Amino acid sequence: MQWEVLTAKNGMPTVQLNNVLLYSRYRPQEDALRWVEAEFDESKTSYLLIGLGLGYHAEHLAKIADGKQVFVYCFEQQEFDLYRQYNLISSGFEIVHDLQGKLMDENVQILIPNQLLKAIGIEHPIFSYLEVIKINQVTYKKFSGLMEHNFKENLYFWTKKTSYPDYTKKVACLVASGPSLNTTIHWLKKVQEQVEIFAVGSSLKLLLANEIIPDAVIISDAKNSIIQQLDGTNYNGSLYFLSTANEKAIKKHSGPAYLLLQQGYPPAQLVAQKYELPLLETGGSVSTIALSLLDYLGFEKIILFGQDLGFHGNETHAKHSTSGRIIQHDLNLRIALANDSSKIYTTPNLQTYARWIEHKVGRMSAQIYTTSVRGIYIPKVPYIDENQLLQYIQS
Repeated sequence: MQWEVLTAKNGMPTVQLNNVLLYSRYRPQEDALRWVEAEFDESKTSYLLIGLGLGYHAEHLAKIADGKQVFVYCFEQQEFDLYRQYNLISSGFEIVHDLQGKLMDENVQILIPNQLLKAIGIEHPIFSYLEVIKINQVTYKKFSGLMEHNFKENLYFWTKKTSYPDYTKKVACLVASGPSLNTTIHWLKKVQEQVEIFAVGSSLKLLLANEIIPDAVIISDAKNSIIQQLDGTNYNGSLYFLSTANEKAIKKHSGPAYLLLQQGYPPAQLVAQKYELPLLETGGSVSTIALSLLDYLGFEKIILFGQDLGFHGNETHAKHSTSGRIIQHDLNLRIALANDSSKIYTTPNLQTYARWIEHKVGRMSAQIYTTSVRGIYIPKVPYIDENQLLQYIQS
């Protein structure tokens, strides 16, 4: 990592990491203070700031934390030496060099400056972990009000079913709406009587158009746009809904509905404790919460359909799915390895979901397979073709 101290326009020192400025080139300290105050969550009991730098963020965070514990992660010795060169001995915060045990505590607010994440780059060992946290934070901040509204309405609508249905088949197919579903939906149709089919909401209409009725549908998005996933389908099978999912969409459903409670969301955790319901890892997408559900339900094999998490060309989803869109090839796209060893496009969000699945699968007892030949490569999730699919279901 390459650190360089520069002089800002106002005469104060600022720092550059790997040719990326961590602070403003005009008012570094003032802008850092403003960022900390905008991010600060007073309800938390302690704080973890990623990046020591010259201490502008850290010093102000310690000040407004008003006696609460503040940890500051320092990447390497050179960074610490620069901080000590421009500051007296630190007061009000503890410098740490290990994040173990600090990223999973819900009472700790993790603060990650955008420029810091950009500066360390995607090859850094902890980049992927920090990126997942940052994406989830941005999403929550943007939709927290809507999530809270949905949660309250969903709890009122909830019929307080405290157990999920029993499924007798040992194989579950989890159907997302990636481009590969255009082909593999015909495979699924051949085996539909031998498996339990769980569909994310965006794939429902495409399944029904191919005369495949899923055993369950899962929805998680807080936004009103997911209403179209169920609207006009007349689907009355099981619906699993995340506690913060769009309440209007859920109220449109006429069949049995089952509440999914997510880890890391305090209101959901209280309900889970009260009714002795499971808390599920979310992973940030409907497919990841669905995988957590299937893990909890105890299937022996889980086969992923349309779980591409990447794409060739411009289409991110299967034709006629309710999530299809055209991608502009801009700087936000990344290149990833596909299951057929080709290179495909992906996005930061999709890449974080792939990493989450990789780590989740490592903790699961079920065998996981994917049918997406040009989907993103995920270790421990082998690709199977149509013949192998038939073989694995019958074995």
